[in-house]
Amino acid sequence: MATITPRRLFRRGLSPTMVRLVTAIFVLQLVSSALVTLFVRGQMLDVVRVDRERQVTEVRDDLLAAYYDGGRAELAEFITSRRGSGADPAVFVALVGQGAPVLSNLLRVPTLADGPRPQRVVVRRGPDQPPSEGLALVGQLPDGERLVVGVVSLTERRIDVAFAATAELTIAVAVLMALVSALVIGLVISRRTHLIAETAAELASGNFGARVPIEGTGDGFNHLRQQMNLMAERIGELVGQLSAVSGALAHDLRSPVTRLSAAIDVALARVEEPRAVEALQAARLDADALRAMLETALDISRIEGGAVEDRRQPIDLAALAEDLVELYDPLAEQSGVRLETRLEPVTAAADRELVSRALANLIDNALKYGGNAITVSTRLEASADGERWAEIAVEDNGPGIAAADRARAVQRFVRLDDARTRPGGGLGLAMVTAVARLHGGSLVLSDSAATGDSGGKGLLAILRLPA
Repeated sequence: MATITPRRLFRRGLSPTMVRLVTAIFVLQLVSSALVTLFVRGQMLDVVRVDRERQVTEVRDDLLAAYYDGGRAELAEFITSRRGSGADPAVFVALVGQGAPVLSNLLRVPTLADGPRPQRVVVRRGPDQPPSEGLALVGQLPDGERLVVGVVSLTERRIDVAFAATAELTIAVAVLMALVSALVIGLVISRRTHLIAETAAELASGNFGARVPIEGTGDGFNHLRQQMNLMAERIGELVGQLSAVSGALAHDLRSPVTRLSAAIDVALARVEEPRAVEALQAARLDADALRAMLETALDISRIEGGAVEDRRQPIDLAALAEDLVELYDPLAEQSGVRLETRLEPVTAAADRELVSRALANLIDNALKYGGNAITVSTRLEASADGERWAEIAVEDNGPGIAAADRARAVQRFVRLDDARTRPGGGLGLAMVTAVARLHGGSLVLSDSAATGDSGGKGLLAILRLPA
């Protein structure tokens, strides 16, 4: 069974479903990191805001205590000398009412409404300083003057700057970690699914001994692997029973057909009447055709059932095609058909005998149903997903096969209307298809680029094998 290597996995890439899953994981992790960062920032700003409100209240209480102890003069002296809690450089105070305002750490008095709760305000504390945000509490003294006490939000600005830098680093790390984790998860899932798919492909090609390794993780993938292996065991048992029945059937049918052919030979030796000889010769041809059809059908069953010994080895498909073309060249010349080659060196791991039979069937099919020109070619092709394929193509300029009939044409014992007048059992393309599937390839039928006297589109048959 083919091994899923990281190189093959990356070359194959993630499926659209895996890409969507990776993207979803990436976005969720990024959003969750951003939300956590914003939540922490909000909590810290709330703590700072509560602390600032408490500080404003404490400064106001100290100022009121000075006012009640010594009146307005004591309060003004407390403000200008910045004693006690007013010494904090973030604190600003304004006393407005009688005479000139008394200011501390403040350029001008902000406009605020009286209230029991601190309010947000923008103040300037000096001529060379930019405006600053802060919290201020405004109250009215018994003599009618207004006392403004506030604290600028230096800490909040530092927190915002710190969080901005932290957010950048957090987002960068989150993006990296989310991308790495999402890719790892996607690749792990892809590896497991591709491993199961590879095993299914091995089973489809006839290797019923293929099994998916059981990891014992207890997850859904492990359960799927167990069921896949149970299915493979059951299929192997059924195929074994079918092979046994096919072998017995082949033995039982070969003997009567052989005896029939021998009896016809004996009759031919003893009969001299021309019509009787002609009838016996026709019967002998039919008996030979029946034996050939039986052997071919059984061969196809063995190939599709995986009962064929694995004899794959690297072979030069161009050399193999050249040998077969030389073999068929006298027959083509006798039939008035031009048989040509366009061969490029290409190597594939294949069963030489089976591939030779498949190519012979394609050439024989073209000689029977094609036009007056046949071209056999070999080439190396690469698909869109990076897989490389060794191709043997047989192209003719005959009537071709309609697109609607191509799926039926490769089935067993199916003969299209224009082939019913020719000898054959409808097994040629079925044999080619079985050989292609055994090697992990396919048979592709399409219109030919060449046109002949028949006026048809011609047929291009490509035996595609993994390179």
